[in-house]
Amino acid sequence: MKKKASDVLFASAIPERLDRDLTLPARFTRLLDRLPIQKRVKGKSVAIKMHVGGGIGYSTIHPLFVKLVVDHVMKGGPRDVFVTDGDLGGAPARGYAKETVGARLAPACGNDGKDVVSLKTGWKPMDNVLVGKPIVDADVLINLSHVKGHGACGFGGACKNLAMGCVPPGERGRMHAQEGKLEWVKDKCTHCKKCIEECEMKANHFTDSGEYEIFWHNCKGCLHCMLACPKKAIRIVDRKFALFQEGLARVTKLVLDSFEPGNVFNINVLMNITIFCDCWGFTTPALVPDVGIMASEDLVAVDHASLDAIDVKNLIPGSITPPYKLGKGKHLFERLHAKDPYMQVKLLEKIGAGSSAYKLVPVK
Repeated sequence: MKKKASDVLFASAIPERLDRDLTLPARFTRLLDRLPIQKRVKGKSVAIKMHVGGGIGYSTIHPLFVKLVVDHVMKGGPRDVFVTDGDLGGAPARGYAKETVGARLAPACGNDGKDVVSLKTGWKPMDNVLVGKPIVDADVLINLSHVKGHGACGFGGACKNLAMGCVPPGERGRMHAQEGKLEWVKDKCTHCKKCIEECEMKANHFTDSGEYEIFWHNCKGCLHCMLACPKKAIRIVDRKFALFQEGLARVTKLVLDSFEPGNVFNINVLMNITIFCDCWGFTTPALVPDVGIMASEDLVAVDHASLDAIDVKNLIPGSITPPYKLGKGKHLFERLHAKDPYMQVKLLEKIGAGSSAYKLVPVK
């Protein structure tokens, strides 16, 4: 049976000619007009979830686009509107403030990080998860996401924006713990550091107390550390990056289910598409030219469409930062991170969070 396709609105970043009304902000305004946001926000509280970034990163969503969303929502007569993220410490440096975006900023888990609710996942590895109460207590959610690569799950978009940005730090750690585990035989290790020298991703190190650790976010699963060890002191077992991706999907589904049907809108910004997540605190060159902005009431559809729009054939020469290089795989992100970025989409669809079938609807 053929799956019903969800509409994905698309505002291209490429104007056909030098015309103000054909530039992305103008097209994005018309895209917002095509969504039934204003009909659904009257008298309601609206949470706009985004990632504000940190450090000296500059590839997050430009404040202008956040303000365009806020202005559009305000015209619908909501009771309250707030922009939120798990950590708002990096907001000022990137220009996010009430004066610039038109709405107050509020931390997803409260000022102390403890304003949370416990939700059942029905998933054995994490049978419950803590989610920010300010978000799930809102009536309407606008999931405003910056699309980019990700070391642990291949891709960060609408799914990751909710799963990792609506929970306190401890829950993010629990999700990352699903990625895999390391076996290090301490008694065999001579601390010769061959394993560290052979890791081109700089994903491993010895702690001050002499313990061996791997930073799974960077790890590509090449096993060079294990192969380089002359004493066979390293074994990597149960590499389950798919479990991390499933954790993202499960938590995202919980957040979506906290809202009445029709009260979630997903907007993916495909600009400054970098190799890593904005949480790194620094920015590397964009891998491909800016694509534009996509939006849908179906999170699965908009993430699927976003991935399809990122083509390795459009790779900008010299944009891959060493030691990264293109490996095997079909998608650009898979060839960089050795993980299938579509896994999130497949898992989300499997648990009933939406449909991967979509119809791309250009907004002129």
